[in-house]
Amino acid sequence: MARSGDAELSALYEEVLSYGLAGHPRPPDPAEIALPVRIGHRGAELRLVDTITTFGAAFDLTLEEIAVEACFPADDDSARFFRTPSVPA
Repeated sequence: MARSGDAELSALYEEVLSYGLAGHPRPPDPAEIALPVRIGHRGAELRLVDTITTFGAAFDLTLEEIAVEACFPADDDSARFFRTPSVPA
C-alpha cells in the first residue's frame, strides 16, 4: 500500500509473495541473463556484456529462427574505447 496506495493491490502482492520462498525475492544474478566477455584489442582490455534475444511464436516457424545478439560496454573504459574514433594502425 505504501507504493500504490491501493489496499487490494497490496494484499495481492502479499499473497503472491507467499507462494515462493520466505523473505524477499532474490534479485537475479547478472550471469543468469548476460554473458560477460573480456577481449584484448590493441593493448586495451575491453569488457562487454553479451546478450542474445530470441523471438518466437507458437504458430510462426519463421519468427522462431530470429535471434539478435548485442554487445554492450560493461564499464566506462570500454565505453570510452568505442566512442573514440579509431586511427588506422
